[in-house]
Amino acid sequence: MQGADARQQVLWRRARTLAAISAGLTLVLGFLGLCGWALESVPLTQLWDDLPAMVPLSALGLMLAAGAELALGRRQEARRRFGRLLALAVVLSSGFLLSTYLWLPDDAVFQGLGGRVSPQSASVLLLLGLALLFRDAPGRGRWLSPALALGALLASFTLLVAYSFQEPRFYWFAGQDTGVALHTTIGLLMLSVGALLLRPERGFVADLLRPGAGGLMARRLLPALLVPLLGTVGMSQLLSHTHAQPRLAWSLLGVTQTAVLAWVVWRAATRLNALDSEQQRAEARAREDARAQRRLAEENARLYRQAEQASRAREDVLAVVSHDLKNPLSTVRLGASMLARRLPAPPEGAALQRQVAAINRAAGHMQDLISRLLDAARLDAGQSLVMDLKRELLDGLAVEALALVEPQAQGKGIRLELQVSEGLSACCDRPRILQVLANLLGNALKFTPPGGRVTVSAAHDAGMARVSVRDTGPGISRADQAHLFQRHWQAHDTAHQGSGLGLYIASGIVTAHGGRIWVDSDEGRGTTFTFTLPDTPSAHPRLDSPERHV
Repeated sequence: MQGADARQQVLWRRARTLAAISAGLTLVLGFLGLCGWALESVPLTQLWDDLPAMVPLSALGLMLAAGAELALGRRQEARRRFGRLLALAVVLSSGFLLSTYLWLPDDAVFQGLGGRVSPQSASVLLLLGLALLFRDAPGRGRWLSPALALGALLASFTLLVAYSFQEPRFYWFAGQDTGVALHTTIGLLMLSVGALLLRPERGFVADLLRPGAGGLMARRLLPALLVPLLGTVGMSQLLSHTHAQPRLAWSLLGVTQTAVLAWVVWRAATRLNALDSEQQRAEARAREDARAQRRLAEENARLYRQAEQASRAREDVLAVVSHDLKNPLSTVRLGASMLARRLPAPPEGAALQRQVAAINRAAGHMQDLISRLLDAARLDAGQSLVMDLKRELLDGLAVEALALVEPQAQGKGIRLELQVSEGLSACCDRPRILQVLANLLGNALKFTPPGGRVTVSAAHDAGMARVSVRDTGPGISRADQAHLFQRHWQAHDTAHQGSGLGLYIASGIVTAHGGRIWVDSDEGRGTTFTFTLPDTPSAHPRLDSPERHV
């Protein structure tokens, strides 16, 4: 389709170029005619003694019409307006000159101007001026300009044929007082062709210039229309200047014309057959591509079904694992707690107390890992997380989250800071946001060197509550920041320090609240993780009840 459009544009450009060339040649022809009268040069005004001469008014009319065509062929609107003014001048002047034959039979008035324009020339110029004037007519008027130009073309072509057959009744008017000069006829013919080609996308010219088979056949066969005319003119000249036998000459002409027309038809048929073969090959390729697309779609559907089955199987496995492991782990933690209460107090039971505490921590870690896996599986499957949304004070949430990581911070000598105003609240699920804060704080403590600082801050921001966790660690590279919230992703130098699910789940929880989470970090200058929460219940999407699925 794009190739056809490109060929169409090329044909239109060539047509406009040919129109400009025709107008330019006519402009030169009219100028030479004026120069001939100014210099009293007979060869420039009258080609032969027994033929009409080009009068100055005819030369001026040709120049005005040629200037209008050249200006209308430009893209600038100012030049087009000038072209329409020139076309209007052609219409008014040719109409006036044509009307003088009705109320001024004597042409003595025009003798001082070199003679009166023939009615044939005035009529063709009138048609050309109207065609140029209505060049940009909208709607149904868009056919008016091509029709007028075609009328001018037929009239000027008829005059040229009359010259070819030496029939003076066509190019003389009222005996031999006024007539159309041969070079005036040629100029009118070129202007008519230019007027037709000014808007090649309109009228019957648009059909001729289509890149399809119809346009190609028309362009191939159109020159063949000149074969009978050229043959007849040539044979008439031959018979008038030689003693050839008319019957034999006309018989040879008929055979020659038939052969030429047959050759033209054969050439057009050959080209059309080539286009048809190319189209059939294109259709075959299209059918093959369609079959390949169908096979690809079927394969994608099969893979999608397999992926869905695998996803359901994974969810089933996770459900079984979570159900079968949670209860034994709860039993282990409960037994470890009971055992810790019954063991002797230190120093006698110090070693056993440490062992029981390690068992309890390991069981708690396993329970936390199972919960993360289940949350990650829900997020991967596009399932909702259960949210119990209530208004919560952020300073209380931050204090509770800091208390969870305080032992770890003390062990590394890291200072914890809180910068949350009292009374600042958000609409959220308290355990879930504690999970997000605990994860961000745990990561901050993990990568902050001893003696560093971790700060939790919160503030209002355009109807949302913005919570930030900032550390003084080594920072995160730009390349790694783009992958932080992806499932199971970890930097190469920290791949052994976690499961890679924490930030992925934190992002899912924050998104489920209707907020967003992002990171700001420069290597060597610390890292800040920030997330937003709805500041009021109305700011949360579709918050209809205190408990909802997100």
